[in-house]
Amino acid sequence: MTDSQASSNAFTFGIRRLVLVDSAGFCYVEIPVNNHGLILGPGNLGKSSLLNSLRLFLLPENNFKNSRKKFSFRNASAGSFYTNEESYQHYFPSQFSFLIVEAENPAGVHCQILYRDSASQLSYGRAFVPVSYDQLRPLFWNGDDEDGIGQAVPELSFSRLSDALKKRSKDTRFVSDPAKLRAMLYNSELMNADAVRYSVLPLGESDERRVQSLRTLILLLFEMKADDQAMANAVASIIEADKKFADDAFDFNIDEFLNRHEQLKEQQAQLNRIEKERPRFEKLNGDYQKYQTLLRSQHDFAAFRDGLGDALQDIARQRRMAVDAYTEQNDILKHVVQSLKKLEQDSSSLTGEIRAADRNLKRAEQDQKNGELLTAQYGDMTLQEIGDILQEDREGKQSHLNALKSAAQAEIRLAQLDKNRQELERRLASLADRESKQQWQLQNQLDEAVAAPLRALDPRLMMASPGQTLDGASKATITAFARLFTPSSAGFDWFDMEYPGQPARQEDFSEQRRRLQGELNGLEKERAELVDTADKEQDRPRLIERTEKEVRAIEKEQDTLARYPGAATTLRDATEEKAAAEEALAKLQEQSRLEQEKFDAVQQKAANARAEKDRVEEREKELAQLSRSVGTVEHRFQHLKTLQSEQPLAIDQISAAAFEELQKHLDDMEELRRSILDHLRQFVYQGVYEDADGELQKDSPASSVIRDTFKNLADLFAGLAERWQVHHEQIEIHNETVASYRQALTSNHEFISRFEAQLNRELEGVQINDLVEIRVDIHTDPKFRNLVEEATNIDPYGNQLQSDAFYDRLRVFVADFFGDQSGSKRLTMDKVITGISYRTRKENATGLDKKGQSTSTTALINLELVYRLLNRVLYPGIRLSFPLVLDELASVDVSQMPSLLQRLRKQGFNLFSAATHSASAEVIYLIGRHLEVGQMRTARPYSPQRTLVFWGGAEGFTGGEQLSHWADHTQNSLLELADE
Repeated sequence: MTDSQASSNAFTFGIRRLVLVDSAGFCYVEIPVNNHGLILGPGNLGKSSLLNSLRLFLLPENNFKNSRKKFSFRNASAGSFYTNEESYQHYFPSQFSFLIVEAENPAGVHCQILYRDSASQLSYGRAFVPVSYDQLRPLFWNGDDEDGIGQAVPELSFSRLSDALKKRSKDTRFVSDPAKLRAMLYNSELMNADAVRYSVLPLGESDERRVQSLRTLILLLFEMKADDQAMANAVASIIEADKKFADDAFDFNIDEFLNRHEQLKEQQAQLNRIEKERPRFEKLNGDYQKYQTLLRSQHDFAAFRDGLGDALQDIARQRRMAVDAYTEQNDILKHVVQSLKKLEQDSSSLTGEIRAADRNLKRAEQDQKNGELLTAQYGDMTLQEIGDILQEDREGKQSHLNALKSAAQAEIRLAQLDKNRQELERRLASLADRESKQQWQLQNQLDEAVAAPLRALDPRLMMASPGQTLDGASKATITAFARLFTPSSAGFDWFDMEYPGQPARQEDFSEQRRRLQGELNGLEKERAELVDTADKEQDRPRLIERTEKEVRAIEKEQDTLARYPGAATTLRDATEEKAAAEEALAKLQEQSRLEQEKFDAVQQKAANARAEKDRVEEREKELAQLSRSVGTVEHRFQHLKTLQSEQPLAIDQISAAAFEELQKHLDDMEELRRSILDHLRQFVYQGVYEDADGELQKDSPASSVIRDTFKNLADLFAGLAERWQVHHEQIEIHNETVASYRQALTSNHEFISRFEAQLNRELEGVQINDLVEIRVDIHTDPKFRNLVEEATNIDPYGNQLQSDAFYDRLRVFVADFFGDQSGSKRLTMDKVITGISYRTRKENATGLDKKGQSTSTTALINLELVYRLLNRVLYPGIRLSFPLVLDELASVDVSQMPSLLQRLRKQGFNLFSAATHSASAEVIYLIGRHLEVGQMRTARPYSPQRTLVFWGGAEGFTGGEQLSHWADHTQNSLLELADE
């Protein structure tokens, strides 16, 4: 932007119209801002809020957080700033709240729309659409009503608005990101229509410093009556933005600078303290090396102690073994004597066992012989059958004996004999019948698989004969029954009963017949004898004696038969017992011989065990005395109790002489340890070493603490030369920083002076009212100037710290400059520049006058300065058409109004101010356009709290110009030509 704004080839950037919907206390307000204008209305109506809302469109923000810094919405009556929530609710009180600005740039006309965003607290969104507001008005306001005031559009919402904007242009954009907003709002690619389409203030450079400078100037445009501090901040911001590189920014962190000096100073003092203590360290090093040599004696002591423990355990074990051996040999001796006696007794016992076995052998052989003779008399009969016959014979003989002894018994016996005879005759007849049916015996008709289980149950079952061939049903029944038996290894199982298997055999009918006939003959003989005895009493005793002998003989045979089954077993057992006894006797005789030899050897061992026991007990007494001495040493040196040995000393090396030498080493080591501790504590006291945990101050610090401390000190002194070198290098680096800071102080001081000179050169020839010369004075803090002067007197080169005097003066500067301010002490341009003042000269005056001018004149000078500062930020060669807010127009002298308006128009600014109806008619006339914003209210608002409406253009005086030059085009239909 240049002074010549009339060039038709200039690129124009301007704001044409401002619209608020359900915002800032208004239901709907639409005001043109492309010419000077005065907003009239009652006090406290929100007139200033209308104009201040322009800040929201020009700054790349998306929320009201920290709104004081971003927008500086001020409560003029209270003399304070509005809070974040107050500002947000003022401009965006409802979902129907929208703020629209119509702007123009080389790419054409576009509208920027702000809307309430519910995505986060205090946030708002932004839409850009490349059309004029005339095309958008129906979306926000319905002006077709009877009274011409209009009414709300009930279906207004962001979603419907978004759809409508997208339909109107494919270039519609919705942007909330501050970085993207900055790129769009401040774009200066004038030859690229797409890039510059939504630009409102094209910056020469869009870096953060330029944006911050622009922010400051924008806020000044809305508070042109701001004090000199606001102007000073603006100048400071512009100065920083004018620097070529961001690294040139003036940001001097004095706290960090001073802290670094203190660190280096403390490091140097520490290094000096360390160097001073080097002789002490040399003495400590010598003692420590001796101590390290003797330190091994601790482990030797631990090895001796553990070896002594092993020796005590070993000697106790040896004593137990010696005592046990001695006792054992005596016990063995007693045991050998007892064993010899026991062997003699056992030998005698075995001899008796051999004789008893011989007797059992003879008896078993006789029982076996008698049994074989007896069973041979009965042919193939089983022992059970023979036993039954003998029992039956015995009973018969016993009955016969009883009959011989008693006549009554005789009668009974005779009757019994007749009955028995009849039974024998019947059995003979039955035997003959069975013999005739022999061919039909079941064992001859059934398979062996069926006959075997039934034979096991009872052999007689298979000897039964049905007298004919079995029919199929009977045979099937018998077979089914036989199958109920389960074969087993010993025979057959009948459920949970076992039956041994029986061999198949044929009946000897002739033998049975002979035996039955013999029994029948015997009965006849016995009967005859009983009958004859009744007549011959003299024969009765003989017969009784004979019968008794026969009964005893039968009983003997029964006894023989009973012993016969076990005779073979008894014979085998007796033979084995005799052989075992004879073998055991031979062994006992050999043991007796060996025991005698053992007795002789044990007597000698017992004598040797007694001698060993006496030697071990003497050694045990010696070791016990050493153990008490070790305990005394551990009581003196408590840490030795917990010391672990690498390997216990060999038991054969444990002696009183070894302990005495070890004790001397420990005493020497303890003396050195006390000396080393004294040295180490002195290093702590002198500040050379830090004992953070206080371990060295304990009565008896651990060896590891001494070792680690010495190692750290050794490393400290070994690396002292290197630390000095590093320290000097750090001082050089810090001094280079001092030089850079000195350069920064002087260069920024000179930059301020150059900037002041540039502004004054630009103000040459500028006349405001009756002032023909204006000069700007940029005031810097005198303390800063003094600091700059002092900085020039130091020599920052070298490897030595600067004098304390320089840093003391810097601390005084900090205390005076920042006072009690908390936080980091950073010296920045806005703190250095304290104010702006003007010196002026009227025509015919000889010199510049420093006294203040009137409020209106000062505002004009401020305007001129802002104009010049804005030139430095914006892209060169553009033309502006922007509203400039002068909130209190009454402070401007009416006589200066024409020149003010002319100057503003020339510079591209449209004056806008708010006033009540008490404003003078002359002021209203001079401005030419005014807007009555408090006269109309709608019956159909968006919110009942906000009913004020204004739209349709401004009122005013044409000054001979055509009406279309300044009237709102929406009112063209209202204009009528008047008759002259």
